[in-house]
Amino acid sequence: MKAILLARVSTEEQNTESQLIKLKEYADKEGFEYTKKDIFDFHESAYKSNREHFQEVIAYLNEQKDKVALCCDKVDRLLRNFLHIRPIQELLEKDKLELHFPSDNLVLRNDSYATDKFKFNLGALLAQYYSDAISDNVKRSIYKRIKSGQILGKAPYGYRNVKLDEDTKTVEVDPFEASVVLKIFEWYATGSYALSEIKDKIHKDFGVKLGKSTIAKILENKFYIGIAEYKKQGTEYHHIYPTIVPSNIFYTAQEVKAGRNPFLGSGIKYSGKEFFYRGLINCSTCGYSISPEEHRSKKYYCCTEYGGKHGAQYVNEDILTNEFAEAFSRISISETTAQKIIQEMHQLNETNLFMSQEIIDNLRKEKDKARKRISKLYDAYFDESITKDMYEGKLKQYDTELKRIEDKLRNVEKVDKDFYITAEYIIQLAKHSSALFRYSEYEERRLLINIVLLNVKWNGVNLCYDYKEPFNLLANMHESTGWGE
Repeated sequence: MKAILLARVSTEEQNTESQLIKLKEYADKEGFEYTKKDIFDFHESAYKSNREHFQEVIAYLNEQKDKVALCCDKVDRLLRNFLHIRPIQELLEKDKLELHFPSDNLVLRNDSYATDKFKFNLGALLAQYYSDAISDNVKRSIYKRIKSGQILGKAPYGYRNVKLDEDTKTVEVDPFEASVVLKIFEWYATGSYALSEIKDKIHKDFGVKLGKSTIAKILENKFYIGIAEYKKQGTEYHHIYPTIVPSNIFYTAQEVKAGRNPFLGSGIKYSGKEFFYRGLINCSTCGYSISPEEHRSKKYYCCTEYGGKHGAQYVNEDILTNEFAEAFSRISISETTAQKIIQEMHQLNETNLFMSQEIIDNLRKEKDKARKRISKLYDAYFDESITKDMYEGKLKQYDTELKRIEDKLRNVEKVDKDFYITAEYIIQLAKHSSALFRYSEYEERRLLINIVLLNVKWNGVNLCYDYKEPFNLLANMHESTGWGE
């Protein structure tokens, strides 16, 4: 009789060598015939829903014209749940198959006694129990890791998985990759770059080759703002590792990706050409975007007139540059004035320090309460005392509240932590605003406009705009007192 030998282990760390030796000795002893093609030797978890190798064995058995003997070391090497028994039983009932399990001292045929069939079914039952027990242990392990905020899989680009000892693993920030990730978000959040342009800039500035699909996945990954995902259940939870991207930049990038660019509006299409003011200016007559074009190596802008023709005229990019430079010159201040502002801001900061600390303490208490609510929600879900829909609905509500608290806390803490950096930046920008604008590169110039100005429009003759805070104060004081001289 022809024999088919099946040796299986569940993980790559195990091997099938001892099983194969025993099966070959058994087949030779029984006088079975087999070739290399009749030996199935593979790694596959028996409690996976889709057992590809197992299905290959069943297909091969069905191809045989004569009755064959399927030899496995034990019952649990062949199957681990009752879903896999049926195709085996069908072959047994058709008298096309014998089952031989040397280590279980069991041979099963179509006409086997009830005791042998019971022994086989009992082996399958024990295998099912073992599989379910493993599944329960995995679920408990996952639950513990989620509740403690640990990652369930491999960390994304920007982090590295670190093994501290035999049983302890953690995740650390990779400083170089993290800087790449942060730049990707910063560039994309400006609304000035398509994925292909970011791909080229990453290669140029960092010497790193990342595909557009990889960059797109990075931009969608909430892990960078402290939120991990259990993909099998579509469950999100807060992790314990350092964040790389500020949440405001992350969500701005999501707005840009969704076509709701806070700087450029929706429907903006990008090309490879660098037009400084693409998507930054609207027409004062109809409100539609001023669109750039190139004619004879010179760059011009004109209203798209999507809302109807109104005689819009082309304007040279150099004229717009002069208009923007004039806008920046109106917020310029002298060195003496700069030092005076810094001193006044310092006094104001000292006055508000006590109040800020009280706010921070209260927000931290609110944050602890929110985290405890989420922890209790995890317990209720894994204890099956609430449904998945209830769990996801409440989790979304609690996450929104926690995000609000964390953003507020981050902003209050940032006022104290970054006060001098922010003040110095604003003052340096105000001291050299016009020159800084004129000599800045493409992305820096666009960023400066987004930082300082809003509601930028072209009326056919002049550029119209408003200043953002605190630059509106600088502009007003400059015009009323001439303090910038």
